[in-house]
Amino acid sequence: LDCGIKAINQVDYANEKGIDFIICDHHLPGKSLPKAFAILNPLQSDCEYPYKSLCGCGIGFKLVQALSLTWDLDKEEPLKYIDLVAIASASDIVPMTGENRVLTYFGMKFMEKTLRPGLAQLLEGAGLAQDGALIKKELTVTDVVFKIGPRINAAGRMKHGSLAVDLLISKTQKQAEVPAADVNQKNTDRREVDLQTLDEALEMIQSNNEMQSTKSTMLFAPHWHKGVIGIAASRIQDHYYRPTIILTESNGKASGSARSVLGFDVHAAIEKCSDLLTSFGGHPAAAGMTLELNLIDEFRTRFEKAVSETITDDQLIPSIEVDLEVNLDQLTMNFFNQIQRMAPFGPNNMTPVFVTHNLKDTGRSKCVGDGSHLKFEVTQDGADHKAFGGIGFGLGEHEKEVQKGRRFSLAYSLEKNEYRGQTSLQIMVKDIRFND
Repeated sequence: LDCGIKAINQVDYANEKGIDFIICDHHLPGKSLPKAFAILNPLQSDCEYPYKSLCGCGIGFKLVQALSLTWDLDKEEPLKYIDLVAIASASDIVPMTGENRVLTYFGMKFMEKTLRPGLAQLLEGAGLAQDGALIKKELTVTDVVFKIGPRINAAGRMKHGSLAVDLLISKTQKQAEVPAADVNQKNTDRREVDLQTLDEALEMIQSNNEMQSTKSTMLFAPHWHKGVIGIAASRIQDHYYRPTIILTESNGKASGSARSVLGFDVHAAIEKCSDLLTSFGGHPAAAGMTLELNLIDEFRTRFEKAVSETITDDQLIPSIEVDLEVNLDQLTMNFFNQIQRMAPFGPNNMTPVFVTHNLKDTGRSKCVGDGSHLKFEVTQDGADHKAFGGIGFGLGEHEKEVQKGRRFSLAYSLEKNEYRGQTSLQIMVKDIRFND
């Protein structure tokens, strides 16, 4: 499940041992396919399945549905797992369109009504549930991506995925307590290792002038934890905004994870270096690979060449696409509810981004957390002096300019905030631009 489309040698070996394989994978196939008993992958050239963007779990769900029909089982039986499909679809950052959007919508509605015991315990650790039930009335993709998915993934990243399996198949709250505590602890451990890896990676780049001028980033350290290199690649890509590969040593080879920038096919760039690789796979936005340790330098040179030859200058500039200019007095609950009719949001169906001009601080905007985040309270000229609150993650550097009373524009999305039984709207600030 979620792998195997390029496992030609492994499947051949299994066939020799009389073991049948059914492959459910959503990654790009190679020129040749494994000789498996069956392959479910909508990206195969001869596959007529109409929707091509299911995640690996979504494809497994299709297999469960097909088996239920074939064996004349209750057609409602597979729907008992739709919450897991929703979590997987949101966490894997697949396009939130078509069938993915339908599965995610109904999966989250399922969770809002009925939490399986393992999820209830997990969500208590995330502050989203209490006494086996959700605290929030409605779950969002943001909740799944930032609070549920990382905890489930942490088990496999830091120890073994079986921890998460034990948790999710628990039949009672009591049975789920121990694996939930274990998974939550692994998530805490993952955060610590993640931050240490990120600090070391940033130091590598900042101390290397040549690396700062390239159009790609490739970093290697043999001691980095294999379970967090994908997260590190994403964070480095966010920081420097260029195709990024993070490598570590695993089982005597270099094992890596790649992340791309918007519109650039990192899988195609890696494929141009495939003669150096033991194995690789993925899709345009992300990929993984293994290679011999003595080939890392050549891989770095070849990958940089592949990226430089195909990436455009515009693709190396982060941008925010604004959907609509609005005034603060237009930000009503009715306006928000109309937007939510387009949910769930995700890739290819992103949360709408708005811009509002001529804003000023009420005198209450300030840095929060570790000082890197800026909590806003703003008003707009001509908007009945209505004050609006929000948060700008990573925008703490602008605190002094905001507090000086300078006028500015904000690009943001809207979010509903529920606190102590009260519901209000807040702006999630993506960027700020001061008036000249």
